[in-house]
Amino acid sequence: MRESPSEKPVSVDYDAESEMHLARFDPDAIAPSMAIVEAMATILDTPPTELEPLVKRVDPMALDRLVSGVDDGNDRSLKFRYLDRRVTVRSRGVVEVAPPSDGD
Repeated sequence: MRESPSEKPVSVDYDAESEMHLARFDPDAIAPSMAIVEAMATILDTPPTELEPLVKRVDPMALDRLVSGVDDGNDRSLKFRYLDRRVTVRSRGVVEVAPPSDGD
């Protein structure tokens, strides 16, 4: 389930052992908030326009500023729930999506 970065701005892989999806994106080419939406659309095999708006869970502009902020060499991350999954977005162009769970 890997797509070439030249075809899509976000490539998504699935790790069966951890049951997590790992999406990679170029933070210079796409905003982290848009990368999350693209990743979730790929994972759920649903057009992005049919997903619950990200803004109902987190402020996309604040997310982008937090994650993309000043490059001080530190990896910044933000964790939140979106579409019944735990999402972690990192400043180094990575989105981790955990499977749905009842206890989370």
